[in-house]
Order: sequence, then structure tokens, then C-alpha cells
Amino acid sequence: MLANYHLGETVPLKIDVKSAAGAYYDPDSAKITIYGPDGAAVVTDATMTRESEGVYYYNHATDAASDRGCYRAVFTTVYSGATTKGIDYFTLYDPAAPAVGWSVITLADQLRAEMDQNADAAGGKVPDRVAKIVREKGLWLFDHQDWLFRIQPEPLSVTAGETEVDLPADFKKLHQGSMRVDDAAKCSLIWTENPSLWQQAKQDIESGSRPRIACVYYTAGAWKAKLWPASEEDIEYPYWYLKASPWSGASPIADNVALSPTYWPEDFNEGWYALCAYHLLSRFRADDSWKGFKSEFDKWLKDHNRDSGNETISDNMEPIEDCMLGFQSTASAMGGWIPPGGYVRWYGSV
Repeated sequence: MLANYHLGETVPLKIDVKSAAGAYYDPDSAKITIYGPDGAAVVTDATMTRESEGVYYYNHATDAASDRGCYRAVFTTVYSGATTKGIDYFTLYDPAAPAVGWSVITLADQLRAEMDQNADAAGGKVPDRVAKIVREKGLWLFDHQDWLFRIQPEPLSVTAGETEVDLPADFKKLHQGSMRVDDAAKCSLIWTENPSLWQQAKQDIESGSRPRIACVYYTAGAWKAKLWPASEEDIEYPYWYLKASPWSGASPIADNVALSPTYWPEDFNEGWYALCAYHLLSRFRADDSWKGFKSEFDKWLKDHNRDSGNETISDNMEPIEDCMLGFQSTASAMGGWIPPGGYVRWYGSV
């Protein structure tokens, strides 16, 4: 795991230089380059200090103005014309602020080192593939379940005369578990994701002073809610939705952005690391080292699915599907105009 340091602390960085037989020796040179969270070098080819034979260190000073985030230290030793590189990581954080974790870049670099892959390899094919896989596995983990941290409350703010309202930029879909509709529901606004049902309801609802039905749809790179009838006054309807992955949409996050705490809780860094290590080591190494990471990820996933006290677990409730036959007997509670027939999903703002 990453070593963590407060802003203003001195970060000790050390390497051991050994032969294949495990014997310490002094190289002709030992230098260090340190890259900040944005990928820019903050230290370039600094000479490391000899502590003893084969042991070299560099103390990296930080202050309150240093960038928070994950740093990458690249050690370069040269002996008899042969160059050897090593990589280490550390994070700087403000103790009064939440800690930060992996980004695509830092996690990919860490896994390259564990796979004995050279991040500076000619052609760059392996580094590109590693980062791509890390990004894809992060997307998979984020969307794998309806994690509780993805569930967001939001007011639908409708201005008088409007029949269409933009939904949040990170909108993925309505969260049915928080917007259930049943026979006894008293909903101020009924939602659907089925345009045909919305159109049929519009024909049945001739007029009104407030919207009674909303249809969620996607157009021109954005999610919108189409309303009927138009409101005669400014009004808000509360609703709940699932956040989309930060790698989704027209403006995905950059690969140097740490995921926690902004996009998911800190403990998801552990799951992301184990998931990526399992997949990458099974592809790029011939040994069985990936099996340990697979077991680690399986345990992480099981723990998060099972522990009802964990704030990051998923909501496994099945969507409500009703043929509406039962609703017809209590249609007045639902507005009276909800059509029968077919298995459909309804959502309600209360």
C-alpha cells in the first residue's frame, strides 16, 4: 500500500542495490526523479546519498504549498554501463482533509513494477495496454452494482411554462429502490423511462396546473426529463438517481485524477487494486501470483455485498414490474390515467 505523509513532512526514499545473488554493491551512479500528482517532475535526476554499501537515500522536502495526491519516485542506477530502474510511490495529504488514493496512472505504474514491466519501454505498447485495462476495470467496478455511494438525491427544478428540464451531468438512471410506486402511493409526479407510456398518459391528461408525468430520455449528449402538462408556477420535485461512472459522458476524468474521496469511498481503492492485479498478472506473468489477488478481490466483493452496516454496499432490490391490473382498482391513488397492460416500471416523487 501507499506510504502517506502530511504536507510539510520530509519524505524518506531509499533503495537497496543488490546483485542477482543478493550481495550489496555500489553502482557508478544513483539518481532519483519524482513526479507529482499532475505527472510533472518536481525533482529531476537528483543524486542520491550513500548510506552504506548498496544503500542509497534521498530526503524529499515538502511544505504546505505542495500538491496533495500520489507521487511517483523513479530510481535510476548505472553500473558498468547497465541501467536499472525502480519505482516507489507515496502520497501527500492535509490531515484535516480526506486522504486520496489511486489514479489510473499511479495504479498502472504500480502494477507495471509488480509485473517487472518497463514503463519506458520502446513503442509504449505494454504501458498503454496496462492503463487501458486499469481504466476499464475501474469502470466495471463502479457500474457493477447499485452501490450506495452512487445514489444521489436531487430536486427537479421546474420553471413556469417548462416542459423539458436537464438532469445532472452525472445522471445514469433513476433509482427505483428509492422511488417505488405501489397501490397506495401518493406521488406528486410519476416518472417513466418508456416514451410510449408517457405519450399515452399525455393523451389522457388534457390539462393541469402542474406536471403529472415525466419521461427520462437521452439526447445530444445529455439526459433530460420531459414533462406534461406544463407547470403554471415554479416548482420542485424530489427524486433519486444513480451516478454514472466518472469515465463516462462527454467529459471523463483525466487519468491522473485520484478516484477517492471525490468519486468513490477510500476502501474501493483496495478492491480496484486487487481486481486489476488479478487480471493483469494473469495476462502478463507466467506464474500463479494472480491467484492471490483473485482471492483478495473475491473476499473484498463478498464483504461489501454482505455487510449491511457498510455504507458502500449495494442495493439489491429488484425493480418493481407490474402488469398494472392490480393498479387499476386503485387508479385514483396513482392519478387515474395510468394505462393497463404490459410489464412496465413506474417511479414516483413524493
